[in-house]
Amino acid sequence: MELGNIEIRNISKIERIGAHSHITGLGLKESYEPLDIADGMVGQHSARKAAGLIVKMIKDGHIAGRALLIVGNPGTGKTAVAMAISKSVGEDTPFVSISASEVYSMDISKTEALTQAFRKSIGIRIKEE
Repeated sequence: MELGNIEIRNISKIERIGAHSHITGLGLKESYEPLDIADGMVGQHSARKAAGLIVKMIKDGHIAGRALLIVGNPGTGKTAVAMAISKSVGEDTPFVSISASEVYSMDISKTEALTQAFRKSIGIRIKEE
């Protein structure tokens, strides 16, 4: 459609649920070497390689029933790596992401905030035979 010298185009929008909804995995090769751009991840090569080893340990059952704490400066990609780990281990593994602002809340104590997060992450599966 044209109006004089102005051209109007329909632009398709990308629907996003959250800031990290585009992440589908860690973007690693079979040898756990990170690709430059893959699965929605860019950069952070050493963090992604370390996360790949964590995913392997989770899948092998070596760190079952344990928590993983990712720390770093603001804006370094902690949440992106955590989301990539959760996608890589699959939907069968319970995953709860919390931010520091949720832990350091004025409403509840730090211990209670962490206890609630652990309770959310407990996965119980009942099989009837």
